[in-house]
Amino acid sequence: MSAKPSVDLYVSYDTIYPADTVEWCPISEYKDVFVCGTYKLDETNKLKTGTINLFILEHKNKIKLIQSIHGDAVLDLKWNFCIVSGKILLAAALSGKHISVYSLDKEENDLCLNMYTSFNLPKTDDESHMSLSIAWSSPDENGTQSIAFSDSRGYITVVNLNDCLVRNFKAHNFESWIVTFHYGEPNILYTGGDDCKFKCYDQRLKFDKPVFENKEHKQGVTTCSSSKIRKNIIATGSYDEIVRLWDVRNMKQSYNNVNVNGGVWRLKWEPINEDYILSASMFNAAHIIDTSLNICHSFGEKNNRLFYGADWCHLNENKKIISTCSFYDHKLDLFVVNMKL
Repeated sequence: MSAKPSVDLYVSYDTIYPADTVEWCPISEYKDVFVCGTYKLDETNKLKTGTINLFILEHKNKIKLIQSIHGDAVLDLKWNFCIVSGKILLAAALSGKHISVYSLDKEENDLCLNMYTSFNLPKTDDESHMSLSIAWSSPDENGTQSIAFSDSRGYITVVNLNDCLVRNFKAHNFESWIVTFHYGEPNILYTGGDDCKFKCYDQRLKFDKPVFENKEHKQGVTTCSSSKIRKNIIATGSYDEIVRLWDVRNMKQSYNNVNVNGGVWRLKWEPINEDYILSASMFNAAHIIDTSLNICHSFGEKNNRLFYGADWCHLNENKKIISTCSFYDHKLDLFVVNMKL
C-alpha cells in the first residue's frame, strides 16, 4: 500500500434515464456482470419511472447491455452474496411501494433477469411507504436468509425468502435512508436516518428498541457498510460529508473520520482485501480511501453531476475496475485503478 492509485476512465455509457445505483455481481462465475438502476421523475404528473439495466463486461474497453427492465423508478439494487436453491438473486427497491427479487438465469446462452418473488411495503394511514435501501443477511444456523429494507416513513421491514413477514418497526422519525446487516451475524442490523441517527437493532430482542443509538453525524445518515474481514468495523457516511469508522466493541463514538467535501451516498469496501473504501460523494464525485481514512484518490468529472452509485468489480486482478453512476447527466462510468490492491 505504499503507492497511491491512479484512476483512468475505462468506458462511459449513457443510461438515458438518471442513474442512481450500480452493483457488481459477487458470484464467482458472473463477476463480469453488473446492474445499473435509474430513476426518472416526471415533474408534471409526479410519475416515477426507471430501468434495471443488466450489463456484462467485455474485452477491449467495452460493456454490453444485455437487458433493460422498464417499470418503477429504482432506489437501490443489491445482489445476494449467497446462492439460494441454485439461484443467483438480485433485490430491487422500487418506487412502486414494493421490493422485487429477480433471479439471474441463462436462456439460450444469454443471461437475463426473471422475477423470482416480491414483497409489499407496509402502510401508514392507508398510505404505502417507498423503499429506499436493501440489505441481505448472512445465512442463519438453518441456512435461512433475510432481506431488510428501509423506507420513506422511517420504518425497517425484515422478511425471509418464503414471503414470511419477520418484523416491521419504526426506526427513525424521518426517512430511513439505509439499512445493513452485520456481516456474518444475521441477527444484527444497522440503520441510518434523516434524523441524523445511526442505530443498531438485534432481532433476538424483537427489534423493540435499539441496542445503541448515536447522533455523531450532524446530518442524515445515508450509508453504512459492515466489513467482512475486519469483523468489528463499520463504515458510515452522511449528508454532513463525513466518512466515519466505528468499532462495534465501543460505539460511544467513531474512532476515525474524514471529510470528503460532498454528501456521502454510498460506501463500498474493496471486496478482495478490504484495504480501501470507495465513496460515492454526490456533488464531489468519488474517492478511494484507505483504512486509516486517508483519501488516496479522487476521481470523476464534477460538473453537472450527482454521484449516487459506486462499486468495485469483484474480479481479482491487479488492475481493479470501479463503476460509478451519476444522476443529472445519466452516465455510467467504468474506471481502471492502476495499482495492486
